Amino acid sequence: MPALGRRDQSKNKQCTTTISDQEKGVVMGKRLLGSLLAIALLPAQGMAAISNADLEEFELSLWKVRANFHMLSVMTGSDTYASDLERTIARASQALSELKSSAEGSEERQFVADLEKDWLLYKDAAKGNTMAEQGYTNAYVIKDVNELPAIMSEKMDAFENASSGKYDEIRELSAYLQRMTSEYLNVAADPAGGMAAGSDEGRLDFKNAVPQFEKMLKAAQKQYAGDEAMTRALDQVAVKWKFIRQSMVKFYENAVPFLIYRYTRQMVDTLEQAISLASTDMAKPTFGPVE
Repeated sequence: MPALGRRDQSKNKQCTTTISDQEKGVVMGKRLLGSLLAIALLPAQGMAAISNADLEEFELSLWKVRANFHMLSVMTGSDTYASDLERTIARASQALSELKSSAEGSEERQFVADLEKDWLLYKDAAKGNTMAEQGYTNAYVIKDVNELPAIMSEKMDAFENASSGKYDEIRELSAYLQRMTSEYLNVAADPAGGMAAGSDEGRLDFKNAVPQFEKMLKAAQKQYAGDEAMTRALDQVAVKWKFIRQSMVKFYENAVPFLIYRYTRQMVDTLEQAISLASTDMAKPTFGPVE
């Protein structure tokens, strides 16, 4: 693109123009201004377009897929939970598409491309639950479902260039809760206590995970104490958490997968609703009683 202030060359070479020093200064100033404008219009190099919200949304979707895969096994291939699994797979694909569209620069695009490769393997494994057809699912499929989301989560944790935003801690809280539940359902679905399929990659120890979640919840309540909608949502989460806490701690003694699955779904939905409504001009959300 020609620089601003660049003079057209006359085809009539018989016509010449003498430029004064003052005119030269004006021309150079315009050229400099044009260069600065051109630089300003270029995509900013090194500035992250991927946000923590993008990453947390994708991670939450990954743990939802894992939870629904194992819940389908617990419920012996029920059509209802097969539909839930398909829905969460579609949502994870959409979250990855949004992450891909946000990526700018070679580093971010390569990062998303690596996640996409893992996701394709994970999606195929998640679609491989054969409990309804065969009464069991291949151990290698279960291994992939257990390990791949943990591998992707580690890659996202290692990505340091994401931009931060409001409610990042709430999204992280949701993802962590969903991860705990996916682990609980993994154990409930496996007669061997979840140890028969897969390594220790990404496994959670509930002795540590439960207090970690409570620490995150209390920190969020303190941070958003002045946010009416979010405070209400977090209080609802805290109430429902009390109903499933002991089951998380003593999951080997009295497994209640349906209760854990249902309450986690309600808590995550409550937080997602609060995030979407808290910053709008709509009426403040009202969250119903514990079901």
